[in-house]
Amino acid sequence: MFIDLNDLALRGGERHQRVYSLDVAPVVLGGAGYQVLVPDGVKVAVNRVAGGFLLDVSLDARVYGPCARCLQEAVLEVHAEQQEFAATAKGGWEGTELSEFIEELVADISAITREALVLALPAQIVCAPECKGLCPRCGHDLNVGCCACGPEGIDERWGVLKDLRLGDDVAP
Repeated sequence: MFIDLNDLALRGGERHQRVYSLDVAPVVLGGAGYQVLVPDGVKVAVNRVAGGFLLDVSLDARVYGPCARCLQEAVLEVHAEQQEFAATAKGGWEGTELSEFIEELVADISAITREALVLALPAQIVCAPECKGLCPRCGHDLNVGCCACGPEGIDERWGVLKDLRLGDDVAP
């Protein structure tokens, strides 16, 4: 979805606000795909400021997919916001100050929305903060109960460290 900022005919200090219904493509995190729903739409506000336009994009989304620990269904509520600047004249602005999502004063709202959403997501999506995950040996879901594997033994390569003493003031 694209918005031509010139078509809004905003003068200095004026603001244009609108909610757009937008489908967001699935997001891939850690090799797993997550579906995204934006039930209330994407809120876009365009402000005419000195030297250009300032876009504020915000959304509330639900992200559905596998838990990164136990692979059960996870649902995450996410609030995302992004602000972009579009200069009316190219002179005097550095590349880092200008939006990569706006060319010739045409804003790519879909790309801005996706960027905002991805930046708002945690590194891992989990079903619950206390999720115990899967047993690394047998694959049993540890949220259901303990598995038959028992506690993991100490790796012999680290065995020499068990005799290490750091001093009285350092906790073991």
